[in-house]
This record gives sequence, structure tokens and C-alpha cells, in this order.
Amino acid sequence: MASLPNRTPPLAALRAFEAVARLGSLSRAAAELNVTKSAVSHQLRALEADLGVVLLRRGGTTRRAETTDAGADLLSSVQQALTLLASACRNVRAAARGRQPQRLNISANPSLAALWLAPRIGRFVELHPDIDIQVYLHSNQDPAWQEQDIDLAFLHMRDEGPHRPAAGDIRLMTETVVPVCSPVLVDTASRDDPALFSRCRWLEEKHIASPETSWRTWWKRLGLRDADWQEPLVLSGLSTVVSAAVAGAGIALGRSPLIDEEVARGGLVPLMPALRMAGSWGYVIRMRPDRPNDAALPALVEFLLEEAKHAGS
Repeated sequence: MASLPNRTPPLAALRAFEAVARLGSLSRAAAELNVTKSAVSHQLRALEADLGVVLLRRGGTTRRAETTDAGADLLSSVQQALTLLASACRNVRAAARGRQPQRLNISANPSLAALWLAPRIGRFVELHPDIDIQVYLHSNQDPAWQEQDIDLAFLHMRDEGPHRPAAGDIRLMTETVVPVCSPVLVDTASRDDPALFSRCRWLEEKHIASPETSWRTWWKRLGLRDADWQEPLVLSGLSTVVSAAVAGAGIALGRSPLIDEEVARGGLVPLMPALRMAGSWGYVIRMRPDRPNDAALPALVEFLLEEAKHAGS
């Protein structure tokens, strides 16, 4: 049996793959990378040929480029590697200027990290190149405070039940829920028509103790008939639900402001906005109490609170 080659594909090809997978479009990726669309396409073909597997579905009936199973596996590792490279370069630049970079380790659940936090961390780092930020993911409201040396965590909280804010927590933002879908599913004139909901598949996030994200609640709220009821397609995590909705798979119950970036880009449009519901949950910022004082953490907290305010929360 022939041994597998251990060479690493060119960095430019991996960057092109990551950009197309994240942005969903060769044109958008080309604009971000400041190259031609043809160059991006060539890099993708070369990468797939090198690895011997299809990484992205694009063209034909697929409006937005989507990762295959193999592409999804590779994407996570590529994004981590690019983040490490960017962090290392920032550290070298800071050292060359005679300054030691300040390091912050933060933790968030996957949906907040992917949909709301990531673009804002990018903007914050541009403003503060001497602050190095590492984002970790947690589930079940359980950051690895000690193992990952977490400085600050974003926790999904509600005022009732076991997941309540604690003394010292800083309220970041609340949520509202509104149906959303890809603009390819609905024309502008039909966005306030309840009949639309009987024609499209329903996408639902698997979420505990959150009636406003359940189609059982919205089915009644929209005044639909018993004959209009359908079993929704239940997916794990809001980021997965958003990806499916952007791809045109159906109507989702989106949590704002987490969906606001995709709405602003035009990947999603709100439906029946007058019926939006207040969310049961919100986000708080919790800092490690024994953390030494410095200027980095207050700068990040102030920046994100301002971002949350502009999001309308």
C-alpha cells in the first residue's frame, strides 16, 4: 500500500478554501483576499486535487458554497491554524515595537462565538493590536476556568430557573425571536403573509426552556390552522440553524442580535417582524474573580458593551 504524502498544501489555497467556506461565495472570498475569482477557483481545484476529496459544493443548484463532510472537518482545523498564525504575527510585531502583548482567554458557547462574537473580536484586535485574544468554546454553561485559564466568559442566562446571573455579572444583551429565511424563498410583498409558513419547511433550534424558539408557540401566534401544522426539522445549535436557513432549507426562528450580521449581509430576511417575541434568555459577562488587574480586560468589556448597545439590545 502506497504511503500517504505528508506535505502541507500551499497556505494560499487553504486561505482561499477557508474564505469561500466562511463567506459562501467565490466572489466574496476573492474580494476579501484581494485576488481574482478565477484565482480562488484555481486554488480550490488544486487543493481538492492535492487532498483527493471534494471540499465544497458549489455551482449548479447550490446558491451558496457549502462544505462537504470532509470540508467541514478540514475547515475547523484550518481556521484554528490561521488564528494561531495571526496571533503569532501580532506577537512578533508587538515584540519588535518593544511591547509585550497582553493575553486574554475568553470562553463562549458555539452560537454566540460564531454568529456574534467572532466579527467583533476581529474589529477589537484591529483597534488593539497589542492585545492577543484566544477564544475557547464551552457547553452547558461550563467554561473551563482553570484548565484553559479563562479570564472572561459569556454565559447564556435567564432570570428564572437554575441558570441565573450571579453577583458581579455584567449584563451584555437580551434576545428577541423573529422568523427569518433566505430571500430566495420569499418576495418582499409576501414577508408579512402568514400563508408563507404553510408553504415552507420549518427549522427549529434544539433549545431547552425557551418557548419562543418553538414552532408550537409560533404556530398559534401566526393563527395557522391545525391542517397547517408540520413537524419541524430540529437542529442542534443556532449557528447550524442559521446556516440551513441561509442555504434556503426553510424558515427558522432566529435569535436577534445573533442573527443580525447575517440579516445585514442579506443572507436572511425577517418575516412578520411585528410579531417578534422577547427571548427568555440573555447573555452576561462573567470575569474570573482572582484575575490580576490590567487595561486589556476593561478595554474588551467596554468595546463589547458598546457593540451590544448598537445592536439594539
